[in-house]
Amino acid sequence: MRAEAGVDEWAPFKDEEEWELFRWLIKHVGQTKIDEFLKLLIIRRNCGLSADSKYKFFQQIDDLPTGVPWHCDMISVQGDRMGDDGKFMQEQLELWRREPIECVEELIGNPIFDGSIAYGPERVYTEEAATIRRYDEMWTADWWWNMQGKLPEGATIAPVILASDATNLTNFGGNKKAWPVYLSIGNISKSVRRQPSQRATILVGYIPVSKLECFHDSTRSLAGYRLFHHCMSLILKSLREPGLNGKEMTCADRGVRKVHPIVAAYVADYPEQCLVCCCKENSCPRCTAPPLQRGEQLHCDPRDVESTKDALREHQNGNDSPRFTSEQLRPVYEPFWADLPHCDIFSSIMPDILHQLHKGVFKDHLLSWCTSIMGTDEMDRRFRAMTNFPGLRRFHNGISHVSQWTGKEHKEMQRIFVALLAGAVPTEVLEVVRALVDFIYYTQLQSHDDTTLTHLQSALDTFHRHKDVFIRLGIREHFNIPKIHALLHYVKAIRSRGSCDGYNTKLPERLHIELAKNTYRASNQRDYMEQMVTWLACQEAVDLHATYIAWFQGLCAEETAEELEEPDLEPDEEEPDEDVAPPLLPDGDKVESGNMYSIAKHCPLPNLSLRYLLTDHGATEFLPALTEFVRTELPRCELCPNHMDRYDVYKNIWVSYPGDPHGDVPEHTDRIRAVAAKAGRGRKQATAAYFDTAFIVDPDVPFDGVEVNTYLIRQEHPGTRIARVRIIFNLPAQFGSRPHPLTYVEWYTLLRHKDPGTGLYLVSRSTRNGKANASIVSVDQIRRAAHLVPKYGREISRELTKDSSLNVATEFRVNLYISVDLRSVTV
Repeated sequence: MRAEAGVDEWAPFKDEEEWELFRWLIKHVGQTKIDEFLKLLIIRRNCGLSADSKYKFFQQIDDLPTGVPWHCDMISVQGDRMGDDGKFMQEQLELWRREPIECVEELIGNPIFDGSIAYGPERVYTEEAATIRRYDEMWTADWWWNMQGKLPEGATIAPVILASDATNLTNFGGNKKAWPVYLSIGNISKSVRRQPSQRATILVGYIPVSKLECFHDSTRSLAGYRLFHHCMSLILKSLREPGLNGKEMTCADRGVRKVHPIVAAYVADYPEQCLVCCCKENSCPRCTAPPLQRGEQLHCDPRDVESTKDALREHQNGNDSPRFTSEQLRPVYEPFWADLPHCDIFSSIMPDILHQLHKGVFKDHLLSWCTSIMGTDEMDRRFRAMTNFPGLRRFHNGISHVSQWTGKEHKEMQRIFVALLAGAVPTEVLEVVRALVDFIYYTQLQSHDDTTLTHLQSALDTFHRHKDVFIRLGIREHFNIPKIHALLHYVKAIRSRGSCDGYNTKLPERLHIELAKNTYRASNQRDYMEQMVTWLACQEAVDLHATYIAWFQGLCAEETAEELEEPDLEPDEEEPDEDVAPPLLPDGDKVESGNMYSIAKHCPLPNLSLRYLLTDHGATEFLPALTEFVRTELPRCELCPNHMDRYDVYKNIWVSYPGDPHGDVPEHTDRIRAVAAKAGRGRKQATAAYFDTAFIVDPDVPFDGVEVNTYLIRQEHPGTRIARVRIIFNLPAQFGSRPHPLTYVEWYTLLRHKDPGTGLYLVSRSTRNGKANASIVSVDQIRRAAHLVPKYGREISRELTKDSSLNVATEFRVNLYISVDLRSVTV
């Protein structure tokens, strides 16, 4: 150990300051620029660095412990084209790889992951009766339990999760590509695996990318398929023996276990899924559904590994295999998974939310179908006129002129799509839209149980029951679409391997930036692959050292705390209990009733007049509402509000509330604005007013069972309704002190009626004697933000804009799709 040898945590660097500088240089500055930086006169004269050149700099980096080493295999590919010499042309390719068994050892033994790692399967239930099972992490699902029964007693499984995806190395011009292969293990919690900074996913290889010009055009594709499987076999060969017989490994908790690394999941987009499974791209990589019947809700037999290997072997021997033809197999006779123990590659193909749902089912199909029905102009107008909501992406120019979308923008469109279409498409079309958006929302839950999976299946059943409406309208001729068919496998995949967020292709695409694109830019772009792996080794060495420093300092802090720990008190010496204040949001105030809020420490708009509130905030009933509040809430106060009073006004409030139990976010925070319009001045453009709507507790309304906090409100809790927040203010001092600021709100009608087309609640502005039904309520009664969408007709009114909708429209739909967790508990 370095500590036992008397070496401090910063070695081989002189001290903490030098380590931080060298780490910053290796992470953010290219090799040439590092040399220029170290030779600057001010650096050489004043810093006293232990390295004054790039050579010495990298000598110190090389002294750091490194990760799993890289190897280069030369692969000779003989084509079927004749060269000028009369011989078949050949091509030499480089396969850069690392031993995956060493990567598994590094991951399962990393002490940083201790506490976020499991060594055996668990069955988790949502209630004490143990009737509703929960599925989230891989170790809570069925695959691990089934596999554990096939191994000797005491064996520990390391479920290997693979991902691969070819990517361009340059954004503009050039044809340089890389084909990274990533590896992680299902023992590590998915919340950790999803964070690139945690280094829980390791790059294990670069598959060579070649045009294979030594082959004729007719055989080049097949040669590429076979090359992929050959390279993957070389990369994964070290998993075969330990997967079968196990290997002793030191784990993160310092225990030694006999670990069986078994390929359990493969993360890829659809073309690569078919490549992995040796099937053509007009078939399903998981099941044997006939290509022309993929649009139907058919539950066909799953693909079988042994049967597939037999079919490939028969075809290789020149025999006609009915299975080879019916299952649309490719003649790849040595698939990489054929010799991997206990590997069912077909069931390992995981749902791909990003490409199958967000980009595929929603963007490429559903959005396109609905646009064909209502017209491009009307679709654009509705997106442009959508009411404001904090954090909601604004589509200022509609969507028809956008040429390239990201997954995040697809998700933003889904938040408003159902409410946006209402009135413009037939009711049966709206049923299909609701079903697919519900399906997409449920797949995004980070934890499932038998109930949520029932809802997921119900949404899919609804889609298939009503989808023929698009055929009757002439929008589609069939639904023989691979990404539509893939929806049939989601429920089974979740029960088998856990929730989909643990297998999202978003992570490999994010890793491409750091482990492929940025690494390529650090090279001189000539013979770049060797330079890339060398640069990656340097980066990884620095990351490992940073991890070691964090671990070492945490260990020292624990030892210090133990030394300073006070002795336990005798029973008669116990200290009295103290009131423990609830946690605060940053710069915020505490609040009761289960929610918290945060508000500015210093009031941004002090000493405002009543006239300003009436005109700029449109608070027409402010004075009567405040008078009623003082009369009922401050009965001992003899003063009455008048036109001479002044008010300290805030622009925003942030409300925090518990997250959905099926998510891995413990709480959410919504911003609620009450901001007056601002006139243009000089180069600055005028800004519109923002008076947001929110779910607010109304003590005068009985509990109506509406869930607005992602958890059930108890029966004794008062009812919740929606109001528009126009002013957030402090009660003037002459009326006495209040524990919380106040807000002036204008109520909407109760949440009692649902729109039959969308299933969303319908509300309208509440009035009293022809005037706005307004109240003064304490801000701690605000539960979360609400999003209201005007009840559009066949065509949207030209008067409705994003800034005027809440003022002009008279009836609204409560958009429960604005949040995944809000929609999931109200379906």
